[in-house]
Amino acid sequence: MSGQLRQVLNKIFKVIPGPYWGLISMIIGLLGDIIAILMTPDYNVNYMVSYLGTGPGALFFNLGTILSGTLALVFYLYLIPILKSNNVIEKIHRTALIFAILSCTFFILIGFFPSITTNSVLIIVHGFVAMSSLICGSIYISLFGYMMLKGEKFLKYHVYSAAIVVVIEIAFLLTWTPFIEWMAVIAITHWIFSLSFYTFIRKDLRYYQ
Repeated sequence: MSGQLRQVLNKIFKVIPGPYWGLISMIIGLLGDIIAILMTPDYNVNYMVSYLGTGPGALFFNLGTILSGTLALVFYLYLIPILKSNNVIEKIHRTALIFAILSCTFFILIGFFPSITTNSVLIIVHGFVAMSSLICGSIYISLFGYMMLKGEKFLKYHVYSAAIVVVIEIAFLLTWTPFIEWMAVIAITHWIFSLSFYTFIRKDLRYYQ
């Protein structure tokens, strides 16, 4: 991470501490989903999550996705330096950062390219960015879990939670089942919430002061 970026992040996190970005990200994402569900009476878990991006509550779902992905990326930029450990080589740390950025970027694009069934181009683009976000997500979460395991800053609970997220995401990629997709949403939401609360409580972990 460049020195200039660290300076910018330092200023940002002095105004809004790092842990808050993860919490706010998940709250906004959940609110977008809930409002969209409430505005779509016929929706149930037999539909893909992306269906909410084309229904009556599409604006809330898509905007929630964009904002949630953006704020999650800021949280990861806060979290990445904390994960540094003498037991983890720099290449793994850098690779985790790259895939976290890619996953969040693709996730943000999901909000810009909803899966409108009447538009074949949107369907293809949406499918590509959604799949790319999941693949990149599985990689960076695996690497995050590995760094947490090798270091002594996080609990085994966070490592196991990361493993559960990856298993569910891979299961969804292999089956493309709506119910498993919702399980993945719940799992990663819980994981980010737990990391945000943990870094909020453990002030000695703060990288940015």
